[in-house]
Amino acid sequence: MYAIIDIETSGGSPKKEKITEIAILLHDGERVTQEFCTLVNPGKGIPHHITTITGITNEMVADAPHFYEVAADIVRLTEGRFEQLIELQE
Repeated sequence: MYAIIDIETSGGSPKKEKITEIAILLHDGERVTQEFCTLVNPGKGIPHHITTITGITNEMVADAPHFYEVAADIVRLTEGRFEQLIELQE
């Protein structure tokens, strides 16, 4: 089983910007077995040009959980998935 992860952010710089949405699909090689998706409060404003690209507004994330509030769920869902990917590539 592996995890497919998609994130949206408040901009293009990994040093300055924050996650605004994360989606994870768990796949067993034949089908999706589990889905996780949440908006994330980045703790900063989302620039207009990013809202234009992603459709995610400041109002949408205002009451969303912060990343630290969903981090444990993300780890639980993805734990061991990277090691499996490495094994497949070797």
